[in-house]
Amino acid sequence: MKDLILHFFQAKAFPELASAVRARAGAVIRRWESAAREILPRADALTHEQLRDSLPATLERLAGALETTGPRPTAALLDESGEHGVDRAAQAYNLADLLVEFDLLRPILMEEAAVELGRDVTLGEIIALNMGVDLAARRSVLTFVQRQRADLEAGAKVQAKYLSFMSHDIRGGLNAILLSAEVLETELRDEPRFAQAMEDVDSIRRNILDTVAAMDRFLKAEQLRSGKVAAKRAVVDLRQLAAEVIMTARPQAAAKGLAVTLHGAESCVMETDRELVLTILQNLVGNAIKYTAKGEVRVEVVGRPAPETGCAIEVLDTGPGIAPERIEGLFAPFVRGETHGQSGVGLGLYIARQAADVLGATLDARSTPGVGTTFTFYVPG
Repeated sequence: MKDLILHFFQAKAFPELASAVRARAGAVIRRWESAAREILPRADALTHEQLRDSLPATLERLAGALETTGPRPTAALLDESGEHGVDRAAQAYNLADLLVEFDLLRPILMEEAAVELGRDVTLGEIIALNMGVDLAARRSVLTFVQRQRADLEAGAKVQAKYLSFMSHDIRGGLNAILLSAEVLETELRDEPRFAQAMEDVDSIRRNILDTVAAMDRFLKAEQLRSGKVAAKRAVVDLRQLAAEVIMTARPQAAAKGLAVTLHGAESCVMETDRELVLTILQNLVGNAIKYTAKGEVRVEVVGRPAPETGCAIEVLDTGPGIAPERIEGLFAPFVRGETHGQSGVGLGLYIARQAADVLGATLDARSTPGVGTTFTFYVPG
């Protein structure tokens, strides 16, 4: 569309229309400002003033594009419109309102041009004015979006650095507290009169470890989001890795009276990233234990026959299940299904999905409310 508009302006000139635009520029600006104040009340006075100040240059460049077939005036119109988009992004303007500004300009231009010409504008002149406004609007929107994206990326980088530094400093303090708690526990362990204090010390230690784990999840989520994690492939036995995850998770499950069992293929060896797979399985198994009140958590390793080579690992729980409309949203950051009284910030499944994406693997869920949920992690061969 942009090339078509450029070709149009470079193929035909409208000198009479260009003169009319220049002659009526003042009236166009006054009418535009009045309409903008009425239709865009959210825009503050400074915003209106800045557009009013830039509009004369935009109209002059539009007139320049209309009166000649050369490419340079059209390029100047694009440049002016681009600056307008950058200004609007810097003012935290609404993109929809930016488009309204140009929609307001369009009929005012045509009406004022007709007044100056003393006649109705021709079809060709209507097309020319519309294309000129479209060209300016498209360029303005493009630069607006580019500026917003750059600001968002810069903000994300600052937040990531802040999170990293904060995590480092807090971790240091928490490690010192944890060490003190362990020393205190050692000194009080054999004193019956400090039994209650021992429980308090143990509670402090668990809370510190939970806090450190939460910080690790935040950092891992940010690393995956920012694309800083690359797959480092090596030969891995996925069943053996699943067995390691289960062994580590069994104390947590035993505390709830749950069994965690491993089933399926005796081995499934393939080239993949061990740490990323470990991250995925830890989150899936931990999530299943967290939301299962009774019954068991099953981990099944399923080898896929050729030509569908690869390995699937399924984590099945007997928890409360998830409503169908909530399934896909589970993998978004800070989104959780029915919590059923469980704490958390909703990063575990997001981290698992991001890690699967880095591996080129898939991670899906299916669930039956009241029966349980199954997460299927498939690593292609």
